[in-house]
Amino acid sequence: MDDRGYLPKSGSPHFELYDAAYTGKLHNFKWLASDHAEGGGLEVCKYLIETLKLDLDSKDRIGTTPLHHATMKGHLEIVRYLLEKGANPEASDDKNATSLHFAALSGDTKIITLLLSRGVRVDVASMSGTALHFTAGTGHRDAVRVLLDHGANPDVVSFQGMLRPLISAIYAKSWECVELLLQAGADPNAVSFGNTPLIAAARDGSVDVIKRLLEAGADPNYKMNVGMTALEVAASYSKIQNVGVLFPVTSRIPTYPDWSIAGLLRDLESDANEMQREVHEKEKFHQAKSKGRDAFQGEQYSMAAHWFQEALAISPEDPVVLSNMSACFARLGNGNKALDFATKCVY
Repeated sequence: MDDRGYLPKSGSPHFELYDAAYTGKLHNFKWLASDHAEGGGLEVCKYLIETLKLDLDSKDRIGTTPLHHATMKGHLEIVRYLLEKGANPEASDDKNATSLHFAALSGDTKIITLLLSRGVRVDVASMSGTALHFTAGTGHRDAVRVLLDHGANPDVVSFQGMLRPLISAIYAKSWECVELLLQAGADPNAVSFGNTPLIAAARDGSVDVIKRLLEAGADPNYKMNVGMTALEVAASYSKIQNVGVLFPVTSRIPTYPDWSIAGLLRDLESDANEMQREVHEKEKFHQAKSKGRDAFQGEQYSMAAHWFQEALAISPEDPVVLSNMSACFARLGNGNKALDFATKCVY
């Protein structure tokens, strides 16, 4: 019989799956089928697992399992089914990310709670951090609360140079996450990349966040790696309200002859300081861009995104950095942010 009409078409939605079945490539068919299991509904998943006997923990080319895929898509019933059939809840992909990390990226509290109820380690680290890093850095307040309630370490650092969750929340402008982390005992003076939470908030935070950090014991006299206090950072970015809160609690800095808010602002806005600041900003931009590139090449995508964000704070329309940010969020599985930065890059 002429079987040309039954050949799989390369333009069909699941060409690779059909082609593996048609050509008898059983191994390829099994892991491709597991990749599609979560997309066809619970009954399809049951058929693939119970009738075709697909391996519950089979991995695709990048190490993701059916449970990972179901978690990414937010299919709670399929996640529950796979766990009940014995899927490994702590199976990791090639970047050591588990289902908990994928649930954290989307802030899915139901799946996070289900996974934790199966004994998943709450502080297990992928190459981009822990679940708490992911939720704090994306502003998923309810997910942060669930993780902290299950014992997540609010000061967790999974590897050298990793941002702490508190600073991640400040950069994400998620003030509710900041409050939850402080209530859980996050250290307001913990240093990440030479910055403390107060330094980060002086530039990117609100008056209320600065007051809350000070109330929690943040040191206003700490100097970041370029020798500036939170007060000077706020003044250099013309955050006048933040200056008003920080000035009374900051010890006098001898290099400013007129120790007053007006004197501080006048000195920082002088021509000499302006030129010096421009040179410093240019150096800081290139340094942040370089560190972001190095982190990306090392597959530390959250860290890379942090450094590219630092570069964008100086040059918000730089097309290379915008493109790099898009690539970071694509690798982190955050399609919306990846598209947002890609669009900014084009337009």
